[in-house]
Amino acid sequence: MNLENHSLHYFLEKYQIKNESGILLDFKDHAFQWDMYKDFSKKLVIYKAAQVGFSTLAIIKTLWLAKTRGLDIIYTLPTGNDVKDFVGGKVNRIIAQNPVFQQWVADKDSVEQKRVGNSVIYYRGTWTDRAALMVSASLLVHDEEDRSKQDTIAAYASRSQHSVDRMEWHFSNPSVPGNGVDKYWDRSDKKHWFIKCPHCNERQFLDWPDSIDLIARTFVCKYCKGILSREDRRVGEWVQKVKNAEYSGYWVSLLMAPWVEAGQIIDYYNTKSKEYFWNMVLGLPYVGQGNTVTPDVIFRNLTENINNQERVVIGCDSGIVKHFVCGNTQGLFYYGKTEKWEDIARLLKKFERSILVVDAMPDITGPRQLREQFPGRVFLCHYARDRKTMQLVRWGENAEAGNVIVDRNRMIQLVVDEFADRRIPLQGTRDDWAEYYSMWDDVYRVTVEDALGVPQFEWAKKTGNDHFVHATSYWRAGMSRFGGGNGFTAKPHISLDTQNQIIQDDEGNVRLRISQLRNEETNDWRT
Repeated sequence: MNLENHSLHYFLEKYQIKNESGILLDFKDHAFQWDMYKDFSKKLVIYKAAQVGFSTLAIIKTLWLAKTRGLDIIYTLPTGNDVKDFVGGKVNRIIAQNPVFQQWVADKDSVEQKRVGNSVIYYRGTWTDRAALMVSASLLVHDEEDRSKQDTIAAYASRSQHSVDRMEWHFSNPSVPGNGVDKYWDRSDKKHWFIKCPHCNERQFLDWPDSIDLIARTFVCKYCKGILSREDRRVGEWVQKVKNAEYSGYWVSLLMAPWVEAGQIIDYYNTKSKEYFWNMVLGLPYVGQGNTVTPDVIFRNLTENINNQERVVIGCDSGIVKHFVCGNTQGLFYYGKTEKWEDIARLLKKFERSILVVDAMPDITGPRQLREQFPGRVFLCHYARDRKTMQLVRWGENAEAGNVIVDRNRMIQLVVDEFADRRIPLQGTRDDWAEYYSMWDDVYRVTVEDALGVPQFEWAKKTGNDHFVHATSYWRAGMSRFGGGNGFTAKPHISLDTQNQIIQDDEGNVRLRISQLRNEETNDWRT
């Protein structure tokens, strides 16, 4: 078979290409990928949700290009360990499932490179500049770019300057505006997946929340509110938003994945952080709530309901004065401050099944004594960012048991978002929580570049009087493990007025008018 004379689609069908699990790529559920398999644009960007099959797509397309066009290719992932997991867990398994790829690939056991015919695919991490200077290639593929070191990604660009076939592809779950794939998305044609409503024949792309009936838990038309079946969502076409753009761009969310039900999307919204929902479910950058915490953000959570004070988590910011909060799945019910660790110990004794998450610094003695006095119930908290896996909270095991690592700025943002959505009830009155709010008034959000050149939100302080902010952050970390799972402390109070298409909270405040989402810009390009 002369591969150069046939399309990749013909090849996939003729050889019955399978994924790493041995499942045939028939595109029945992945119809939105069909056009993407034949898109060999020199500049490509994909804005995507998690677990939608793009690593498999990239592996097959790079093998095909190396064989049919004789291209040397550099394929990057965030770290060296990611490369090992990716090549061992996906690339090698796809090759093993397909005899034709076994014929193409000479050195199957090499982790860092695959020789395909006369070409080579190099797999590299981004944590050292040396990795970007060792080899040259005609195609650069940057997978999980938002989690990669941005300076190294930029350095890789020099490795393809020699080639007349110079190509660059950028894939990732977006993180924040201005970082990773978002830099290229604004220079792309911004293709959206359009389907046709079988009831009113309106063409549209699926969007949150106006494509989902929150009460019936079904996908619906944004115009006539008719129910959309799995098949209705599967059959569609890619439509450009911008003509003659520099990059070919695709936006892929879980809403357009036929195997994902509307109820799953709603459950993700109710049980995951907003950051996770925006990045991993909608495939969009996450901005979060505003740059300051207004009184309404905190006091809208006030409730007269009496907390049962069971399975309590205590968060404590250490120092000469210890600031603490007490709460559980029903919200926060008590806060205070003391100069004595004995008072914190009394809280642990009073709430017999409670646990304490306490700042490990600057007091290195008191918290450790409490951990010895209450084994298995006291955890020392360290602030650190997990650049590799982007975990929000990491609990220690074995020798590290009794420790927890928390991403400071993302955790504070999570708490602010949950307050804004009325997910953390506060038992009492405005006067009861006035001092508590005063410390939220001390923090504000700014954007800074980290050591990797990635723009990050950072919660700064005006005077340093932000102790209850951190106590709440430690409490929320404890809730992620001891509060009944990784969900929110309380579900948002949201209802849908289907007649007027208004989402309201339980006090009648309008949260979103669905018709407002159908703006003039959308109507200009959807046809």
